[in-house]
Amino acid sequence: MKSLVFVAALMMLGAAEPLGSIRYRAVTLDPGQRRMFRVAQLEKVTASSGRCVEEGMDVDEPETFWLEASCSGVRTTFAWKKGGTRVHVLACAEDTRRTPALVKLRQKLQGELKAYKAMTACVRGGRVELWGWAVTAQERDFASGLAKKHGLDQVDSHVELLSEDEL
Repeated sequence: MKSLVFVAALMMLGAAEPLGSIRYRAVTLDPGQRRMFRVAQLEKVTASSGRCVEEGMDVDEPETFWLEASCSGVRTTFAWKKGGTRVHVLACAEDTRRTPALVKLRQKLQGELKAYKAMTACVRGGRVELWGWAVTAQERDFASGLAKKHGLDQVDSHVELLSEDEL
C-alpha cells in the first residue's frame, strides 16, 4: 500500500514512474498529457505502432523517457535496455470530446483493472476501450468479462494474450 501511495505522489509531482522489473505496462493519457517513466539501463526508445502518442528520452533525468498525447490514438513504445531486452509500454490517448458518463465509466473500469499494470481503460470513439496485455488466459477472460458486464455497446476489449516466448 505504501508503494502505491508513493507512486501516486510521484505522478502528481510529474516525476517518472519507475517500471522496475515490469516488462509490459499500459497507461491512459489525457489529451495533451505527458507521463514519464524510469527504466534501469535504458538505452533508447522506439515506437512500434500507432499514432497520436509521441515519445522521447528525457535529457534532464537519466534512464527516463516520456510519452505525450497529441490526439486520440493508441501506440506501443519499446524502451530498449542495454543488452537488448525491452519494456513494452502501450499508451492510449483519450478523445478530447468525452462525455462525463464515459469518463466515469472509464474510471470505474480503471479501478477494476488496478491490479493489472499491463491493462488500461480509455475513452475513444464514443465508448470505453480496454487495451493492453494479459499474461494468462484468465486475465484476458477477466478483461472480456468486464466488457460484457458493462455492456458491449459501451465497452470494447482489445486486451491481447501474451505468448510464452513474450513472457
